[in-house]
Amino acid sequence: MSEAERRTLSEIETRLADEEPGLASALVAGKPRHPVLSYALVATFGVLGVLLLVLGAVGPALASLGFGAVVMLVRGYTWR
Repeated sequence: MSEAERRTLSEIETRLADEEPGLASALVAGKPRHPVLSYALVATFGVLGVLLLVLGAVGPALASLGFGAVVMLVRGYTWR
């Protein structure tokens, strides 16, 4: 990155921090402040997957559980 591009980026970051401090801190943290929707999606697809397994629909159950796992991975969920 050239020096002019670095200065421009620095100016943009400074303005963002001044005008929208909440957004700037959320971008720096890299995670949403309220991940309720993500947790709700994971729980919904997890319950749906278990229900489908009980009913004997293995393919759709695995697809549902897989989608829940993908949502967890995309949102950066860890077990720690």
